[in-house]
Amino acid sequence: MKNALTRFFALALLAVSAFSCKKDYGDNLGPLQDSLAAIPVTVKNAVFFERIPVVTTSVANGGAVSITLQIPADKGRIKQITRVATGTTLANLQSNPAYSLNYSTATSALVPVAGTGSNEITFTSTLAAYSTYRARIATIPGYVAGLNSAGAAPTVTTTGTPAVVDERNPNFIRYWFLITLEDNTEIVTTEVRVRILP
Repeated sequence: MKNALTRFFALALLAVSAFSCKKDYGDNLGPLQDSLAAIPVTVKNAVFFERIPVVTTSVANGGAVSITLQIPADKGRIKQITRVATGTTLANLQSNPAYSLNYSTATSALVPVAGTGSNEITFTSTLAAYSTYRARIATIPGYVAGLNSAGAAPTVTTTGTPAVVDERNPNFIRYWFLITLEDNTEIVTTEVRVRILP
């Protein structure tokens, strides 16, 4: 009996000590921690949220694209959108500046989208500008299809229903933005999709 009682207390002590340890994950996330940005960027005019924010445009209305990005009011003011990238990967945001959507061939430099001194900024474009951009980057020396690609051309008919959303028959454009605050803090946004409707 004494031997069994000793074993029971030893086992209880072992169990308590095993479950009382807290693992330090350092700079990495623990298995149940949320990944929150120090300065989160939200898409104010998102129509859908399907794991990522989605805004819409319409071929019938001329294909105007408008994405309003916002940070919390207490986190500073947005100076500009420094770079705009599209394509299949976030890496396009850090690649050759000529692959950026806001690159000017006339000046051979990026043309930032200026902020208004507030905590939000709006990027505007059109489907026609996107088509011109796709044609331009394919002519850049060193361009590799699939690596530097703007992604597959979005397809949608002007009548009927939009194409099925997948990489073989897309009806969306993927965007990433590099935002610079007035204190020169740089923020890379999450992916934003523009869904193209008839």
